[in-house]
Amino acid sequence: MSLLKIAVEPALIGAFVTTHEQVDVFQTDFTNIAAIVVGIESAQQVLETVERTGFAIPFFVAVEPNQEVPSSILPSASGVIQLRHGGRHYYGRQISAAADIYSENLLPPFFKVMREYVQRGYVEFDCPGHQGGQFFSNHPLGRMFFDFFGETIFRADLCNADVRLGDLLIHEGPALEAQRNAARIYNADKTYFVLNGTSTSNKVVTSALLAPDDLVLFDRNNHKSVHLGALVLSGARPVYLETARNAWGLIGGVDSAALDETRIRDAIRDVAPERAGLPRPFRLAVIQLGTYDGTIYNAREIVDRIGHLCDYILFDSAWVGYEQFIPMMQDCSPLMLTLGPDDPGIFVTQSVHKQQAGFSQTSQIHKKDSHIEGQKRFCDHRRFNNAYMIHASTSPFYPMFAALDVNAQMHAGPAGKRLWRDCVAHGVDARKLLLKTCRQIRPFVPQSIDGRPWADYPTEQIVDDLRFFRFHPADTWHGFEGYADDQYFVDPCKLLLTTPGIDRDTHEYAAFGAPAPILARYLREHGVVPEKADLYTILFLLTPSESFGKLQHLVAHLAQFERHLDQDTPLREAIPSLCEAYPELYGNMRLRQLCQRMHDFYRSHDMKHLQKQMFRRAQFPKQAMLPQAANTELIRNNVELVTLDRIEGRIATEGALPYPPGIFCVVPGEAWGGPALDYFRALEAGINALPGFEPEIQGVYLQARPDGTKQASAYVVAAGADASNA
Repeated sequence: MSLLKIAVEPALIGAFVTTHEQVDVFQTDFTNIAAIVVGIESAQQVLETVERTGFAIPFFVAVEPNQEVPSSILPSASGVIQLRHGGRHYYGRQISAAADIYSENLLPPFFKVMREYVQRGYVEFDCPGHQGGQFFSNHPLGRMFFDFFGETIFRADLCNADVRLGDLLIHEGPALEAQRNAARIYNADKTYFVLNGTSTSNKVVTSALLAPDDLVLFDRNNHKSVHLGALVLSGARPVYLETARNAWGLIGGVDSAALDETRIRDAIRDVAPERAGLPRPFRLAVIQLGTYDGTIYNAREIVDRIGHLCDYILFDSAWVGYEQFIPMMQDCSPLMLTLGPDDPGIFVTQSVHKQQAGFSQTSQIHKKDSHIEGQKRFCDHRRFNNAYMIHASTSPFYPMFAALDVNAQMHAGPAGKRLWRDCVAHGVDARKLLLKTCRQIRPFVPQSIDGRPWADYPTEQIVDDLRFFRFHPADTWHGFEGYADDQYFVDPCKLLLTTPGIDRDTHEYAAFGAPAPILARYLREHGVVPEKADLYTILFLLTPSESFGKLQHLVAHLAQFERHLDQDTPLREAIPSLCEAYPELYGNMRLRQLCQRMHDFYRSHDMKHLQKQMFRRAQFPKQAMLPQAANTELIRNNVELVTLDRIEGRIATEGALPYPPGIFCVVPGEAWGGPALDYFRALEAGINALPGFEPEIQGVYLQARPDGTKQASAYVVAAGADASNA
């Protein structure tokens, strides 16, 4: 078992006999420390440092004969140790005992039992077949695989045949305790750990709540998993809320006017007129609490404006989940709301793996609906867990479950808030550094607050004040339309940058542009990986894992890209892999020439306008069939694969989207046409005109023509197939 260490003032190392290794208290960040021993002279300094971490580490003060511990320190001391008193072993046992208790209390329920189980070394004759990695070790390739990951991950890959860790599907034992602990920390009534991503979490919630023909109030920004779960699998009928895009290509929120009750009821009349007058016409509303591009909703406003129309609201928080640990963001959290019997039940899904501490695919569902228990609309645990078990594997990967357990515990108490405060502060400092260093690549924040430049304010003030991140409708810096005051703000943990190409005041195309996909390709070429890039914006995710040094490394590469732009560096020097892959097209091209070519392409197809129009109600594709019915035609092979130049008016059987961000532009059952069709035709043209910058497209298939260019096609309902399920 790996023991945490004792942090000791250098002069005191060896003064006590402990079962734990002793290290210099001034050479640690305290994450590997289980107890601290210092003298009076350094006690105040060390105590303040430890308190800033939020870690409740036992703190001992060692005193010489006749020394007195200051009264300011005594309340925080776990013990006072008398030096030169012949108690090296006695005091060492006290320190070691305190360290053991601290170490034990760190461990959350599931990880604690799993750790103990693995350390016992049971003889296994159950699944999985690799038997703690031994199967892999019997082959040279398997040995390489085993050595790459290390033995522990294989030993921790356990089978549910041994019930000691509890059942992960019916929620018993340590597994249940872990989820209860997470619910306490996140302020939910119940929490369910999910091991196949928030795509599955969303499908669990929608499967539990929606039946065929139920009405669902649907944020058009919803991830494809919500479309698939609510509309395709459950067969619900959507009423869409229109959403904003800006000229840089950023995903915004639902228009304020779209949340008006009269407008919503008018939209119901277009879909199910007999239900437009019902007190609660919607079984469920699904809203993105935070968009991929960092627009954060006000959960209180959502509940106040549409909650009385819905039995439940699902806040898809895949791209947030940490908001309640950042004081200035707490009010936007659905889990922090005080709710009554007339309010909707609340579900929140979170992708722990995105910006919290979890393996890829770790997700969690928070259920907050005890305020409606006993009402007909209430979804109890047993019914909800039926949907959970429909989508969950009977062979879960225990290390993933343990990661969710550990993530929750890491967020408990002051330590969780400190981790995120440091993250926000690093992000603020990185934006300030960028504003000083770069002229063309700019952070997506207000230019000034109360007439004073954003960067001139102290970081300590910015991290606690949402004024520095709010969207105000009259401001031009953000370019979003349809917002109300205090409706949205920029997520401080999304480092959003804009590149040249859009005028900040008019939001029209500038004469020259450097589209963000080129910057992203440049950065990847130089070992820096952004989250995504689209049109004239690039996104970097910030988490408590960041250091300011890492962010300075990023700014250095951004500044170097600007220098290459200014010098018009040949592409073979700036992005050599592009020239190697496409020598005839790019071999003799310079960086500004490539930027201008892509910028001119965006301008000629008016990509910013197409992106915006696709998500406006007046331009939504016509719904010709229900999504579930269209999917049924695909399953039955009542489909044709039709090229985009002949597809207008045909009914889609698959959702079509670029990935990222994973938002359907065309939903199954909708007729191809309008801005959505123009957008995919433009993507097809861009793939042919600018190879090396191809987006991932789902629901649209690319095939090579005889001349080597790519042609895009999609599946549509075959002519003559039954389209009566509209």
